[in-house]
Amino acid sequence: MPGERPFFIEGKVVDVSIPYQLVLVKVSNGNIYHIHPNTPGVEFDKLKKEQIIRLEVTLMLTRVLSAKIIEQ
Repeated sequence: MPGERPFFIEGKVVDVSIPYQLVLVKVSNGNIYHIHPNTPGVEFDKLKKEQIIRLEVTLMLTRVLSAKIIEQ
């Protein structure tokens, strides 16, 4: 995204909603980020509660540029 400087942060999957195609990841400062099936870097169908996820985000809350499972 133009003008936005991405950074990486780790969080834990707190909710998986298959009907809404949405996964919620909570990070240490309490922010919640959304992962959708089209989020690059992660297979949506393999996400489950309690996994640790590495997110590439911007300062726009909930905007995830990419994600990666780092702990099953």
